[in-house]
Amino acid sequence: MFRGVGVKGAGQPPESIVRTAIEWQMRLRADPASAELQQRLQAWLEQDERHDLAWQRLQQMAGLFRVTPITDAAQTIPLLQRAEADLSRRRMLKLLGLTAGSATLLAAASAPVWRADFATATGETRRLELAGDVEVLLNTGSAIDVRGQELLLRSGEALVEGERWQLRCNFAECLGRHARMSVREYDDRSEIRVEQGEVRVRAAAGQHRLQAGEGLAVSASRMTTLERGALDPFAWARGLLVVSDIRLADFLAEAGRYRHGWLGCDPAVADLRLSGVFRLAEPELMLRNITHLLPVTLVERTRWWVRVVPIA
Repeated sequence: MFRGVGVKGAGQPPESIVRTAIEWQMRLRADPASAELQQRLQAWLEQDERHDLAWQRLQQMAGLFRVTPITDAAQTIPLLQRAEADLSRRRMLKLLGLTAGSATLLAAASAPVWRADFATATGETRRLELAGDVEVLLNTGSAIDVRGQELLLRSGEALVEGERWQLRCNFAECLGRHARMSVREYDDRSEIRVEQGEVRVRAAAGQHRLQAGEGLAVSASRMTTLERGALDPFAWARGLLVVSDIRLADFLAEAGRYRHGWLGCDPAVADLRLSGVFRLAEPELMLRNITHLLPVTLVERTRWWVRVVPIA
């Protein structure tokens, strides 16, 4: 059984334990469905109350920092050395019990995200009204720069609407005219979907014109047409997660974007399918609801660690 956050007399966890906790979080992000990893993590947490303390404090920071999908904590050191220190960063270091010199241990945001004009935390959305009647809505964990009607999406997801605008994302440049478009960034691609109007997409792989109802995945070397999937790509702008015949594992991966901590499932239930409409503002209720839709139950070691398992 995992212990709670308030461990009396535990003090500040040593730097070596904090580093190990960070490495565990990276492993879980790389392979969230691994039951073996989850069992090994639980065994490590039970070894020493300081292990659990470091893990709990690290989970409290989720969403305030972007954790990069890497497997070696040392890779994050150059990123944080270039990051700008600010008040919220110092507060979070204090929460974790680290000195300023230990900041390089954190798997946190790269310098470009820290310096973005506008950003959102986990579970937050933000609406921007720009010059020329252009409107931008940022989804959870996103960052964008604004230069008049020219936009640069640094990370996450954004919906752009207006008479005339230009947006650059990781793998493409989008030119919209009387258009409403959503862009979502992944590690290896940018996914672009048009709800209204026409958007011209330019990338290293070529050019394409998207009409309402069309979508395109753009990587460094190719463009691929996106078919209608199990997830409504525009529902988040209405505060909803709308899914149709989606795998439970994929649903949890999507729901996890809007809550703090780790969320996963047992491989035995990963391929169960569900459909429904869920409110993003109530992530805990969202999880409770799936127990009424599927033969599953929740294992909650802490408020930051939830696993969906079969009903015994």
